[in-house]
Amino acid sequence: MVSDEEIGSGNILNLFCKFVFPAVVGVVIAGIQGIIGGFFIGNAVGSQGLAGMTLAYPPFVVIIGVGVLIGIGSSSLTALELGKGNINGALEIVHNVLPLCFLAGAVLTAGGYVFCETSLGLLEASGPALTFAREYLRIICMGSVFIVLSLALDPLVRNDGKPKLCMNVMIAGVAANIVLDYLFVMRMRMGMAGAAIATVISFALPAMLLMYYLFGNEAKLKLQLKAMGFKLETLIQVLRAGLPSFVTQLSLALMLFAYNYMLLRYGSELAVSAYGIIGYVFSIFYLLFEGIALGVQPIIGFNYGAGSYERVSKTLQLSIISCILIGFFGFVLIYSFPESVVQIFSRDDSELLEITLRGMSILMSSLLVEGIVLLTVVYYQSINRVRAALFINLGKFFILLLPLLFILPSFFGLDGVWSASPAAEYIMVMVVLGMLSKEFNFLKNGTKEAEKSSRFITLKRVEKIEAQ
Repeated sequence: MVSDEEIGSGNILNLFCKFVFPAVVGVVIAGIQGIIGGFFIGNAVGSQGLAGMTLAYPPFVVIIGVGVLIGIGSSSLTALELGKGNINGALEIVHNVLPLCFLAGAVLTAGGYVFCETSLGLLEASGPALTFAREYLRIICMGSVFIVLSLALDPLVRNDGKPKLCMNVMIAGVAANIVLDYLFVMRMRMGMAGAAIATVISFALPAMLLMYYLFGNEAKLKLQLKAMGFKLETLIQVLRAGLPSFVTQLSLALMLFAYNYMLLRYGSELAVSAYGIIGYVFSIFYLLFEGIALGVQPIIGFNYGAGSYERVSKTLQLSIISCILIGFFGFVLIYSFPESVVQIFSRDDSELLEITLRGMSILMSSLLVEGIVLLTVVYYQSINRVRAALFINLGKFFILLLPLLFILPSFFGLDGVWSASPAAEYIMVMVVLGMLSKEFNFLKNGTKEAEKSSRFITLKRVEKIEAQ
């Protein structure tokens, strides 16, 4: 377990490795569950199955967003309270989380299928792809409570000083998903239903293991049934702190929905399948960025709450450099071996390969800057600057991406659809770099003020001793 003292005074690089590596592994393992499903569906069902999963993904992302909303909101506030030395305040937040997860799961199960049907109807899709999407979503909605629990409890356990436990739990989940996908989809030929059941079980397993830890004696933020309940003020704070992350997921869902709509309009269901493959490939690197951001969140939140601004600045700088390096590596890798990457999901469809390679060649440029934008959002959440985080999320989607997605295809056809996301990312990263410049100046000045205050207190103590 990583102690509060180590977070507040330990070597930043060592802390970065201790928190980020397990977070990256855990997030990637949790996130690739959708990719695993895509791999088995692409090879067992074909392009129509891939199209069905791509059409189903926006509602699935909304369910994920609810779990992230609760998890990041509660963990951000918990880290700040622990940084202030307020263990009781942190415990109060944690005891509101589990009931909120069950409530959210019940609402999503009850109303999710209606929402999913509505969203699929708006796409005006038809044929096998639509049938596959409905079949997949029906089961996902039924198991939504496990998805919410898994995603909400993971950052809390990480904040409790157990990043390696979170990593191991997620490994167990993805191992279960691989085995069950193989059994249900490849061996038992259960198709989309098999993939959906495997996904739900693979989220249920981590959820049960994380709850077991939080109720156990090892947990610093130990859950007790008698202390659980709904405190309106605390719930509002949690939802407010997690809102930017939910907006990120909701924006992603809306973006995927809009992309599906435009791809069907300017292309075909084959273009939707291509977008699904590109999404699987790109999501691996997005998950790496997200893992870095979530990994440093406890370090940033704790030290910001403690007033250690120099440590916050060093952590943020290290995180930005890591995101740039990963983005560059991803760009070079995909540019060098595009066909090999695509053929992981589809080997025998030459027309699908051609469309996918064209879209990927345009979209992959966004990898170079996407991590910086995501990291900045999580940074502002970590210090409870919700408005700044929302500005980045909402601005990127509503002011930039959505208009570009409907304007560019009018001039460039299907290429315009592929170009909208990179254009939005590059415009937004310029805005984000300006915001980060101001933030670093604030952290630098805050460090100087803290040093002056420390010297002043020390001088007064010396004068008092000499007077005695």
